[in-house]
Amino acid sequence: MASGADVLTTRRLAIPEVGGDAVTYTEPDAGPIADALAALLAEAPEVRAERVARAEARAATFTWAACAERHLEVFA
Repeated sequence: MASGADVLTTRRLAIPEVGGDAVTYTEPDAGPIADALAALLAEAPEVRAERVARAEARAATFTWAACAERHLEVFA
């Protein structure tokens, strides 16, 4: 996300917490992955650019400083 890559992932584990609305979700099986990849490749460039911009902005919120602050909050 931080490098401007379009992300395709699943809703399993903590991925939605990180990806939010800035990534594309699919089921972790070959058919759905293939369909989702085909849909991504067929998208209009401006749609992809908007999602990538959201992804870059979201990734920018996951910093080491923010991580340290959260840990300090939990430890306190």
